[in-house]
Amino acid sequence: MKKIDEILTVRSTMFAAISVLVLLAAIVTMGLLTPFLVKVTSGEGILLEAAYFNARTALPTLALVLVLAFCLMLGSAGRKEGLVVVGLGVLGSIVSAVLSPFSSMPINVAFPILSAALFAVVYKLLSSRGSNFSEKLRRTGSHIIHLGAILLLVGIVFSTNLNLEDSAIISLDEVSTFESMGYSIRITDFSSGMEGEPYGGYAGSAYVSTIDFDVYKWGRFFEHGQVKYIRDFKWGQSYTETYIHRGLLEELFIAPKSVDSKTQTVDLYVRKVPFMTFLWGGFYIMVLGIVLVFVSGSLSSGNRVSGNEGQAKMTKMTKNQNKAKSEMRRK
Repeated sequence: MKKIDEILTVRSTMFAAISVLVLLAAIVTMGLLTPFLVKVTSGEGILLEAAYFNARTALPTLALVLVLAFCLMLGSAGRKEGLVVVGLGVLGSIVSAVLSPFSSMPINVAFPILSAALFAVVYKLLSSRGSNFSEKLRRTGSHIIHLGAILLLVGIVFSTNLNLEDSAIISLDEVSTFESMGYSIRITDFSSGMEGEPYGGYAGSAYVSTIDFDVYKWGRFFEHGQVKYIRDFKWGQSYTETYIHRGLLEELFIAPKSVDSKTQTVDLYVRKVPFMTFLWGGFYIMVLGIVLVFVSGSLSSGNRVSGNEGQAKMTKMTKNQNKAKSEMRRK
């Protein structure tokens, strides 16, 4: 029976990570191809919602995060420390699933594992060393990419499982409160009219309803907003211009589902998505890490070129010195 030190090596963990990535790619590819294959074979159109992918990719994704955490700890601290971090993440996930500190089971399970991976990334980042500046920059960039990936996963898990949504029919000068989100909306102005060039017997190409409103957060004025509901006669469709507020900890999305110009009422759809900052922040941090890796590659190639030139000069100088010495001996 092989010892655990012979099994848990860098090569084996990399193989495990690649295997899980291939599995995830296969699941996503099958999910994307299934509607197409059904359409081709039966002529019926189907739509696979996000829940289809979430249910099938949740466990492989968490396994990939655990492998990443162990691989990082293996390179910076050791096998025992890596197993401790991974074990604490799994144990915390089990305890969290039982105690349910969050309102969502996916978050209860994923948060401790993501926290363990985040600790491993930060530990690796702080303990990274390099022989020269370009090497340090390359290692720092790669670990920053890992950090961005973990934050991106945190943002995805929290934003998809903690988002709140509701809708209400609101009249002009009326206030509607969405208690679960902590927001209230008051319609301050409602105007409708034709816009664009005349088309098909209409005075314009579109009939536009513009709704102005005030947003209150926990009873206090928050911001003024505007949405539009547009019925386009030229293209035969209706679409909306929405209100989006991107804050540090959450994103607020407001859109009109339908309007009634005669009664001046609007059916507003409101969605609150928390922790979007982690998602976007993780994405930009990953981009920063990629840039650092490219810069380090350019610096190292430049150093190699200058080093080769210096070596060539030293070789040439040595040859000249040897030639001069041999001439002196002849004389």
